[in-house]
Amino acid sequence: MLVVFLLCGWLKILEAQEVIFGHKKYTEYHVGNMSLILTAPHGGSLIPSSIPSRDAGCWKKAVGKCYYRHPCPSETVKDTVNCKVNVLSDLYTQEMVFAVAKEICHLTSGSCPHIVINNLSRSKLDANREKLEAAFGVHEAEQAWEEFMGFIQHAKSNMSQGLLLDIHGQAHPEQWIELGYLISKANLNSGNFSASGTSIYALSTRQLNVTFESLLRGNQSLGKFIEDENIEYVTVPSPSNPRPKSGNYFSGGYIVKTYGSQMTGDVDAIQIELPKWIRKTTELPKFAAMLAKAILNYYDFNVKH
Repeated sequence: MLVVFLLCGWLKILEAQEVIFGHKKYTEYHVGNMSLILTAPHGGSLIPSSIPSRDAGCWKKAVGKCYYRHPCPSETVKDTVNCKVNVLSDLYTQEMVFAVAKEICHLTSGSCPHIVINNLSRSKLDANREKLEAAFGVHEAEQAWEEFMGFIQHAKSNMSQGLLLDIHGQAHPEQWIELGYLISKANLNSGNFSASGTSIYALSTRQLNVTFESLLRGNQSLGKFIEDENIEYVTVPSPSNPRPKSGNYFSGGYIVKTYGSQMTGDVDAIQIELPKWIRKTTELPKFAAMLAKAILNYYDFNVKH
């Protein structure tokens, strides 16, 4: 009941924003008025019977390839090892997005981020994958995927430069916050990376007097701004934790790769992976208030100017 109460409260704060829904409200877009986008692709809970569940892809041994569709093509078989898919939802990430957005609106006296939400369960649609793996060739799921991505594209079209934050949840034993910039764990550990291969490449071209190390995990990084607000929220990469070492780490997925600045454009993107304890209702409001301040400080330094 507490989650429902909090969600209703946050939505009331944001009700002044225009909301656009996709087909059957499987997706939704809260139109913002600043160059910031918050996305939640894995927090949905709708499980319509009209959309078959994603289970495993279809393995074609002769070519060593997975085909993601219902039913399996000829000469392929369902394979939960070679073609495994993740169907677990990232609990409370929608609530986190709304809470952070509400705080940002409040702190800025009315400047609100764009919000893009997938309301379908991940067992029906994975909105952080390419369309085939995301929707398994099911028309209704593909439509929702296209609407979700279309909302992001529409939000981006309203900004010359900006920032997208893709909010996820993880259950890694380290229980830290992971910031993904499309740098693998091995490369983040070794330092074998360049700005051009990351989702904040455009930022590095704008901040010519700042080293990329500073933007990624130094004094001008999102990790630094989170640490400044509360050092108890251990974050990697950050000045205190510049590399994951032997720990678990997600480097970023389809959304930050497609809509960040690695490919093109001047909108940067960061995947934020939150541990379970931070997403629990007892901690969520406190963390959301902190994260909103950290995001605004990062935004003011790196996006606004």
